[in-house]
Amino acid sequence: MLSLTLCRLATAAGLLAAILPAARAQSPYVPVMRQYGDFVVTRDRHDPLVTLSFRQHGYWPGGAREVVEVRPLKARREGQPMLLAFTKGYTGQGTILIGVQNGEPLMRPVSPLRRDDMVRTERDPEWGVPQPGRSEILLFARDGRALDTDTGELLWYDVPGSVSGDYPQAMLVSISPDNRRAAYLTNALTKVGIVVATRDDGIAGAVTLPPDTYQRWFKPLEDAARTQAGIAIKARQGRTDSHRIRRELELAWFGQQFQWKQGKNGWQVTGLGLSSTPPEGKQP
Repeated sequence: MLSLTLCRLATAAGLLAAILPAARAQSPYVPVMRQYGDFVVTRDRHDPLVTLSFRQHGYWPGGAREVVEVRPLKARREGQPMLLAFTKGYTGQGTILIGVQNGEPLMRPVSPLRRDDMVRTERDPEWGVPQPGRSEILLFARDGRALDTDTGELLWYDVPGSVSGDYPQAMLVSISPDNRRAAYLTNALTKVGIVVATRDDGIAGAVTLPPDTYQRWFKPLEDAARTQAGIAIKARQGRTDSHRIRRELELAWFGQQFQWKQGKNGWQVTGLGLSSTPPEGKQP
């Protein structure tokens, strides 16, 4: 009797083992879908890319067919959330801002792809670095721009010389509390300084940093960036772009050493016992 019962149990277990995989195989796979207002972002587990639609119609921002990731912002346009996305490939635009205007989604480049270095850019998209003390501001130091994620406004300023690339004459490092001014690090032949630029009226302040600033502060940051990149290359994981690592270290250094201060000449930066002041004859 016991032998018959055990035999029946074994038979039942065998049937259950055969039924469960079949039931699982019949369960349809449903892609992961995230909805942001009338935008829908769909990701399939077998595809590293996402698809984007707006009001049930496919949307390819700027004609880009390879959308890697989409991130919603707090900012809204016409009642719809604004999105930050990264598109790659030969139709890609890089990091873009998407908002609705007159009922249609429109995109604006924030951090364009560098065609001469697409592999490095595509592997490590530019998403911006939150400004210390103002996390709603994303700094795109390589591109000389900033994004206010609360309002969706792209910010850039009236400063002479090159402000983009790996070796700009002036690198964006901070935005004033009212968004009307920005601080830039200048570095000419290891002579480091700071300028404060306005949206459309040129330089509003400047300060020359001590002669030993480069050797004391920035050369160690460059060395640390090269070391970190080298370790990542050997390990085949992590950030391998030493220029980008250096920029982010310099952004962090500026946030630790300097702050904005309101005065009779408008917002200026102070730190290391120094303050930026308007050029001679410049009115606030």
